[in-house]
Amino acid sequence: MDIKLKNSKGKYIITIVTLLVLIASSLAMYSVYPIIKENSKKYEYNIFERGDFLNDIVNSNYSIYFDTLKKKENKNIEPSDVILNLDKKYDDYIHDDIDNYKNRFNEEIYEHKRNLDQQLMNLEYYAIEKDSKLVEERNKGSIKSLLDDSTNLQSLNNNYSFYIVIEYDDQGNSIIKKLYGADVTNILWQFKNNKITSRERLEMKPIRNMTYIYAVPKELKYKDSISLYKENNEINAYKDASVFFIIIASLCILIAALIIPYKIEKELIGFKKIAAIPVEMIILIISILSVLLYQAPELVITSTINGDLSKILPISFSQAAIYRGIDVINVLYWFLCFGILFTISIIAKHILNTGIKEYIKINSFMYKILKFIGRVNKRFYDYLKNIDLKEKNTKKIATLLGINLAIVSLISCLWFLGIIGAIIYTGILFVMIRKHYNNISNQYDKLLEAANKIAEGNLDVTIEENLGVFNAFKKEMESIQKGFKKAVDEEVKSQRMKTELITNVSHDLKTPLTSIITYVDLLKDETLSVEKRKEYLETLDRKSQRLKELIEDLFEVSKATSGNIQLNIVDVDVVDLMKQTLLELDDKISKSSLIVKTNYPKSKVIVPLDSQRIFRVFENLIINITKYAMKGSRVYIDIDSKEDKVEITLKNMAANEIDFNVDEIVERFVRGDKSRSAEGSGLGLAIAKSFVELQGGELNVIVDGDLFKVTITFEKKAI
Repeated sequence: MDIKLKNSKGKYIITIVTLLVLIASSLAMYSVYPIIKENSKKYEYNIFERGDFLNDIVNSNYSIYFDTLKKKENKNIEPSDVILNLDKKYDDYIHDDIDNYKNRFNEEIYEHKRNLDQQLMNLEYYAIEKDSKLVEERNKGSIKSLLDDSTNLQSLNNNYSFYIVIEYDDQGNSIIKKLYGADVTNILWQFKNNKITSRERLEMKPIRNMTYIYAVPKELKYKDSISLYKENNEINAYKDASVFFIIIASLCILIAALIIPYKIEKELIGFKKIAAIPVEMIILIISILSVLLYQAPELVITSTINGDLSKILPISFSQAAIYRGIDVINVLYWFLCFGILFTISIIAKHILNTGIKEYIKINSFMYKILKFIGRVNKRFYDYLKNIDLKEKNTKKIATLLGINLAIVSLISCLWFLGIIGAIIYTGILFVMIRKHYNNISNQYDKLLEAANKIAEGNLDVTIEENLGVFNAFKKEMESIQKGFKKAVDEEVKSQRMKTELITNVSHDLKTPLTSIITYVDLLKDETLSVEKRKEYLETLDRKSQRLKELIEDLFEVSKATSGNIQLNIVDVDVVDLMKQTLLELDDKISKSSLIVKTNYPKSKVIVPLDSQRIFRVFENLIINITKYAMKGSRVYIDIDSKEDKVEITLKNMAANEIDFNVDEIVERFVRGDKSRSAEGSGLGLAIAKSFVELQGGELNVIVDGDLFKVTITFEKKAI
């Protein structure tokens, strides 16, 4: 009993001493943070002299240069049009693919512009073209004053950690006029060639007659590439400064673990559980330790010194509690690292004393290998069993023949017993092949049966069974089935639309023509009074005009459908054009008692359009509203100008219930007025849609209850 008591006390003493050593090491590591902070300054570099930042500047030069030239030219151009030297004679393999090279170059310039706008938000810039005085800028301070040689630079030096003034003459030569925050000799070579970091093989023209100012304020307000460069610089400096102390502390733990005899280590509390850790878990623990030690400068050292670690603690903590919390987090972190390192040392000594093979057997490593082999064998069997007829399967056939050769060779080694073995093997092989053949035959029959039903016109047939090697054919047949159904539905719709087209055009042409014939017959009566004759003539004139308009609409929609229209594209202010259309149709709007509510942008919305055709679109849509909108209701016309497009929306409440097909209302001679009692050709929306699409836009009709909504979308041209 005394021996057990002594052993029990010894375990606790050894465990407590080990814990104290680990705690002392953790506290020692935490105590050297001020030294690490001081030493980190030796490892810091100037981020403004590094390639990443300077490449951002050079790339930004060209994106800003292109924006300036685009303003100067005052027309829609691509970067390749003004920056690349397209007059140079290139090799044939480049010349044959010149458009592809240009497109890739254009995208690169646009990418540099996006990088300037989104990833370099802390970078202020001011760029001016010397001839036109055009300016591109993002200037939140007073960096423009750097152009004046008499400017007092002290205030700028107090506010900015870096600024540079680069000037390009008319020959494309660059000179750094002013520089603060970096050594000119370290960055001058970056601007020597004035080229973006492009991999393309087309020659670029130099930047000419431009002056650039770039500046980085000391206080970085945004999370962008510049702040990331600064953070990485700081983290790398702390890593370099702390690696010596981490190595020294780790060596001390390893030496302590190796000095302690194995017999004493076995007395540690929990030693048996530590000794039973599998090899895979040991590798994982070593990986975790590596990550913890490698990331320590970023996770705890930098975060503690900069005060970022305090942000994860509850805001309700007092200042003293926050300091204590930071201390506890750091000590626990290093205690975990050193504890893992100490545990790995114990396991290594245990493996050496136990023997590697014995350790593997005890921790069931062989069982895991056998289980893994079993899974591999099953996958291999499934691989051989599942044949894809779309592939050549040469490897599978070769593998099967190889296995067969191995089995036959093994049977051949059995001498006379080999004959019996060959008979048994042949019988087994026959059963397996017959079973597999029958499965394939049944699957083929099901596939063939489904194909026959589809051929007979049954397009709703489905195959629920797994067809094995024919699954690829099953998917293809389902795709063909869907294609047939879609084609049949489209043909039915087309035939119905053709029938309705013939009926409607006959009706709409016959109605005014019948009236004309009737009134001509009436005018033949010589006894008619002057008043009646005048009344009949007015009716004839009205019906003739109606027939003329209908025929003109027919010609318009025919030409629009065939694309046989010559467009006169000019810059059109759609806001002004909509106002003009409403003004000219004011009498019709007034007669219909409609209240028009408009919502336009304050500035002009310029779109490259055919003004005459787009006026016709607006006119048709508004006339359509005056015919079918609820009398006395409100009509909403909105023009929404977005960054790259403009949306024109017209909304009204229908006078009658909307029971027509929205997808067909923009077809020729299709009208919401099924009875065709209202005067109209049924071509208004069809003409509008055709004209919009011919000009690269989209016209969509949306119905929500009795709300009828038309939306027109065009790509916008920036002023």
